[in-house]
Amino acid sequence: MRERFGLRLRFALFFAALGVGGVAILIGALWLGFNRNGGPMDGYVLAGLAAGFGILGLTAWIGYLFDENVARPILGLASDLNTRARADVGAEIDEEQARYLGALAPAARAIHEALSEAREAQERAVARETDRLAREKALFEALLRDLAEGVVVVTPDNRLMLFNRAAEDLLGGLGLDRPLGAYIRLDPLSHAIERLDKNLARGHSEAESFLVPTADGERFLLGRVSPVLSGDDRLGHVLIFHDATEDLQAHADRDHLFNTLMEDVRRPAAAIGAVLDVLQSDADIPPKTRATFDAAMNEELSRLFNCLRDMDARHGKITTRHWPMSKVAADDIFEGLKARIDLPLQTDGGAHFLRCDGFAIMEVMARVVQGLSQEGGRDGFALRAERHGNEVWLSLQWQGAEVRESDLDAWLKQPLSESYGAYSGRDVLEGHRTEIWSETGGYGHRIVLPLEASGAPALASEDVRPEFYDFNLPTNVGEVAERKLADLSFVVFDTETTGLAPSGGDKIVQIAGVRIVNGRILRGEVFDTLVNPGCAIPPASTKVHGISDDMVTEAPDIVSAGQAFHRYCEGGVLVAHNAPFDMAFLRRDESLIGQQFDHPVLCTVLLSAALYEHTGEHTLDALAERFGVTIPPELRHTALGDAMATAEVFLQMIGVMQAAGIDTLGDAISAGQRMTKIRKAQDY
Repeated sequence: MRERFGLRLRFALFFAALGVGGVAILIGALWLGFNRNGGPMDGYVLAGLAAGFGILGLTAWIGYLFDENVARPILGLASDLNTRARADVGAEIDEEQARYLGALAPAARAIHEALSEAREAQERAVARETDRLAREKALFEALLRDLAEGVVVVTPDNRLMLFNRAAEDLLGGLGLDRPLGAYIRLDPLSHAIERLDKNLARGHSEAESFLVPTADGERFLLGRVSPVLSGDDRLGHVLIFHDATEDLQAHADRDHLFNTLMEDVRRPAAAIGAVLDVLQSDADIPPKTRATFDAAMNEELSRLFNCLRDMDARHGKITTRHWPMSKVAADDIFEGLKARIDLPLQTDGGAHFLRCDGFAIMEVMARVVQGLSQEGGRDGFALRAERHGNEVWLSLQWQGAEVRESDLDAWLKQPLSESYGAYSGRDVLEGHRTEIWSETGGYGHRIVLPLEASGAPALASEDVRPEFYDFNLPTNVGEVAERKLADLSFVVFDTETTGLAPSGGDKIVQIAGVRIVNGRILRGEVFDTLVNPGCAIPPASTKVHGISDDMVTEAPDIVSAGQAFHRYCEGGVLVAHNAPFDMAFLRRDESLIGQQFDHPVLCTVLLSAALYEHTGEHTLDALAERFGVTIPPELRHTALGDAMATAEVFLQMIGVMQAAGIDTLGDAISAGQRMTKIRKAQDY
């Protein structure tokens, strides 16, 4: 019975049995009195009815008081203690709710305080080991983060366990526990793994190479795959990627250039050869005829020279693209020069970024500065970086004697560095498809070197860094419904709308979500976008969420926003507070979006009702207070603020659900379905 009936129902049955028993005893007593003493039956019946209703009423009233002052407070204390046992909640237990339970409330408070002290002691014990792991983690991150090649580690079913910044730049939008198939075509990788398996069976453990296009087909990556083995178990694979797009394109362009050159040269060469044969075979050709042949030969020679000039220019572009260039701050070049040269150098404009070989450009500038300073009579050296269209001009200014072109040319013909062999400054300029010149103006004299401009690196130091590795992700994934909640990935989301009636034409104006992977909220992988609903936003709705018509004018429509959100949700279980409301909007627009939101869905309202039967308060604010989650007032009723608060609440709820026997996704869905009827009567 303890498993089938709740505490309040058992108390209600107890008082019902007490009332019925009292009435039964009364009836028996009246019957006995009538048999002994006799008398009018009507008096006994009337007395029995009055006393019976009095007993039942008194029992019901006492039962109600008992439910309000004993049963409910007991359940409240029990849920508070259970919540604190399963979730890290620091808020004090409210003793007022159990003021009639004597020493029970202080005892519960003492248990809470003891539990808090035990947790603090445990945290102190763990802190020392955590510090050591943090140092190792920092070293690991530093080593992995700035590798030039993209590194990805995946589970056996090709879900991401690790990636570095280069991989993120190559593939874009990476996230832990995401399927690798969302970023690259899996067939070439699968074939490489098959070859890897065959080689492992032969005792060879070398990495296998493969060429794979990205999922959108815009890039080709040259990859290597190696297994991650633990004894006989395969924990996953390590993938190393290099962007081969430009290499392949450069190779194709060179082949095309060569074929074009042969085609364009063959005709004028043959024509010139034919003209020469005619001229050599007949020495008595009339002058007029000879002039015609000379004109034809000159025309073909001109065509040949134009072809060669065009091929030279096109070859230069291919060479420039193939030369290893990177984003370099002008400041880095300036600082390197100041460290190399013992001269006072003023600098300006160093915040510009260039696409160049930074070391080679620094060496060229160093040759020029050293040459200018060695002759004497020059001072006031200053380095400048100025933006001119798609270029950044590096200039070296000075006062005193101007520079001779012959001297500048001599400095540039010197070998650049021992590590570059005979590669000279002139070769550097040719490789960058640029030139250097000197000029004079009001500033004195200067030498100018224009280079291709580049934007600043996309991931600045102050940006939120996405979580980029988690080796504790489950490597064996069975049926989703049978998987434990702690092993699943969740997308906790919220929407803001023009109104509360999706069937009445109201539309989404904002979607936001945050991912939970392996028990962690990935704050660096949030999804947040305004949505242009294509209609006016009522002032009453703007008053709630603060989104006006002006704010969504340039926002994407539901098609673009919905497709992006669907990609964000791939492989996750959707979670929302009052999920049926948000899902109704998404599912109504599925035909427009072109995708189905057929993910498993959990609702924190229903789960709260299943866990806390003693209360009807299941609002987001009530749940946040229960679990000690703070929602900044300025973020309340914003999609991202509510999604983040719901994520923190849900993360705490998982431990409470496990204690209540709700261990798997199937259990949670079943619990939510059982509470559907209760939800209609709750305040949310």
